[in-house]
Amino acid sequence: MKQIEMELGVEKEFSSSDWLAETVQKKGLKVNYITTFARKRSFKDICQKVREQLNDIIVDESVSEFNREKGKDLDEVHYNENIWLERQHKAVIGDAQAMSYFITKINEVLQTENITTNEYPRFYDSLAEAIFHEVWGVSILHKWDKLPNSEAAVIRGKELWLDIDGQFKKQIEEFENVEAVERIKRAFTMRVKDAVINEQTPELEIEREDGSRITMIQRPRGKENYIMFRRFVVKNMSLEEQANLGTILEDDIPLFRALSRVMANTIFAGRVRSAKSTFMKSMLRERDSSYVAAVMEKHFELDLSKQFKDRLIFEIQAKEGDLHHAVPRLLRMEHDYIIVGEIRSLETEGYLQACERGERGAFSTYHLTSVENVAPQITRHILDEFPNRNFANELERVARNIDIIVTMSADRDRRRKRVIGVTEIIWDEDKRAHRTQDLVRYSPVTDKYYYSSNITKDLLTLMAAESLEDTKILIKHLKDKEKKSPMKDYLKIKDQIIDTLLGENLDG
Repeated sequence: MKQIEMELGVEKEFSSSDWLAETVQKKGLKVNYITTFARKRSFKDICQKVREQLNDIIVDESVSEFNREKGKDLDEVHYNENIWLERQHKAVIGDAQAMSYFITKINEVLQTENITTNEYPRFYDSLAEAIFHEVWGVSILHKWDKLPNSEAAVIRGKELWLDIDGQFKKQIEEFENVEAVERIKRAFTMRVKDAVINEQTPELEIEREDGSRITMIQRPRGKENYIMFRRFVVKNMSLEEQANLGTILEDDIPLFRALSRVMANTIFAGRVRSAKSTFMKSMLRERDSSYVAAVMEKHFELDLSKQFKDRLIFEIQAKEGDLHHAVPRLLRMEHDYIIVGEIRSLETEGYLQACERGERGAFSTYHLTSVENVAPQITRHILDEFPNRNFANELERVARNIDIIVTMSADRDRRRKRVIGVTEIIWDEDKRAHRTQDLVRYSPVTDKYYYSSNITKDLLTLMAAESLEDTKILIKHLKDKEKKSPMKDYLKIKDQIIDTLLGENLDG
């Protein structure tokens, strides 16, 4: 077979039905001399024909296999096609063996029925693959799987929108009907035991096995059916790769490496799709691989144990109403630092408890637009969950426990992600108030970074206790950089912009 494929110049798996259809077309033969299903029926009809025959074949084989494994009769087990659904799900998420099984079976039906056509969407590699995804798989969403550098996709009603070069673009193809979209939803939820989405629970967040995040919203929460997909496209989690991508300057790699190793309690903040989690993982890689990490997430999205296979990492899931069980369990586990996947509401309390009662070096991510407001904003999240608490007390708690905010941003076209700030959160005991101090700040006006070595003595003491050498590297780097590009210049630029704008307004 491989020899035949080579002679035919075929790189993908050889399909006799595809080859026959293409040969007929290339040689200009009259189609009515060839018995083809495509001549009389549409691609939709072919899918229906294969579905009918293949369902019978697969169910028969699955029943036999199930009985061999369980040693029970159908009357005893009330067989419910578990094996078939398992294979289907694996094929949908890209399992090569499961996909090969379906392709083989579909090709058998095509050959038996003498079905040939090349009239199928060209983003599929073969007629058999097209039939699988149209009948059992993800239909036209498969286009997204063909774009590994695309960060996101959205299904709105029957429409498909794909992130291409940082912008969502509507695809010319649409799903056949609402039922086809519902089938796709079931394909992703059928393996998640507590995945429920209906009129009473109109939104759901789950993850695929590949680590991509799926958010589903339906009526009455949404005007239409919305399914949003997000995935990490950066596979090389390192500061060097972040510099290559332009997220940080290459000569700032020692700064961020040292910042990770001094075990400051850090939050990576920014708007949606600003590479918060990716940069956090890149910082984590810089820590001693012998350190044990304990991770708490609402959904298992970070997938750290797979990405850092040389490290011992405990991953714990905590959902609404379960925090009082999850956090104590996490703190009792042997660990050198704790990671909270994302703080949005109740996770905030978990992160603060990790800072207060765990080891230093806690990491988390957070949606944020203004770093100056981060402490009161996080405090309000706590009060949303614990309204009987005192705001001033919780604000002090936040400011005392969070050391550093690394702020991320993305251009409007989302092609370029960058660190735009490193900020210390300070609790002033004398004034009984919190304040912020920028250590690194990027200006989009000058396209330059500005630096300050003005870290508080309290934080320097804590850093030095963890790693004196890295603390020295951190301070030296900031001092060297602030000589060339001091933070006071950044503040002058801000004032100049305001003066210019006010001047223009007055002239107008």
